[in-house]
Amino acid sequence: MITLSVILPLAIICFLGFLLAKVNWLKQAQVQALSSVCFSLLIPLFLFKSTSQTNLSSGLSWTWFAALYLGMLVVFFAQFYFMTKVLKRSNANASVSSLAATYSNTVLISIPVLIGLLGAETAGQGFVLIAFHSAMLFIITELYISSITIKNVVNSLKNPLVMSITAGLLCNVLGVTIPTVILEPLDMLSTSAIPLALFSLGASIKFLPIKGNRSEALLLSGVKLIVLPGTVYLLATFIFMLSVEATLIVVLLTASPTGVNAFIISTKHRVQEGISATTVVFSTILSVLTITLWSYLLY
Repeated sequence: MITLSVILPLAIICFLGFLLAKVNWLKQAQVQALSSVCFSLLIPLFLFKSTSQTNLSSGLSWTWFAALYLGMLVVFFAQFYFMTKVLKRSNANASVSSLAATYSNTVLISIPVLIGLLGAETAGQGFVLIAFHSAMLFIITELYISSITIKNVVNSLKNPLVMSITAGLLCNVLGVTIPTVILEPLDMLSTSAIPLALFSLGASIKFLPIKGNRSEALLLSGVKLIVLPGTVYLLATFIFMLSVEATLIVVLLTASPTGVNAFIISTKHRVQEGISATTVVFSTILSVLTITLWSYLLY
């Protein structure tokens, strides 16, 4: 099965990182340093190069954005309503849980799968789609936890991933040609970005605190891996009438596990830290099965 042949190598790299951290070949400080290099340098370079070379005239339209972002907003606020009105949780508690149920690890999981299934040029449209995914969800969460400020908005937009995608998109639209002397080292660094980041993700999982209500974390993982992509699928298919290929792209972008940044936000505000960390771990493990299923159904 082609989908499994694409996903399995990614899972093995991730598991290898976890295994080496588990047997103490990698210390927490080393994992943190590797993660910093990946997410501050290698991944932004990969996103910049890929976005700058994406074919923007291949059918990408506002309906793709609408299906993706509307789906995320519907699930975020539905989860928030359930937590506040049914479970009687505070706004801060509910917003962090909603973030865990909707914030996707798109760059490390979805994008490599899409590249394996569709090729780098077609999958590159996904980079443009996710440009403001982090900023939107972080700003909404911050609004419910405390209050939205200019500083919070600016900090969200200063995220290296957002900045690299935006810069690459500008170069693409303006027709800026990157000199070969710069492009070649970018290619070499970009090649290492995804494998190293996946390895780092696996190692990081060992140090995340799995605690709190595991049933709730499992429920949030289910929302993240099944309800969210299912909602986007319904919107893409029956409301916005996207093509099969476009539907595959927007669904897989939301079918990836919860990103580690959801845990970082919860730690920053000391809200739902255990639940957020456990959701990251559970959803990452379960995503091997669910992404394989979504890919098989839609590809």
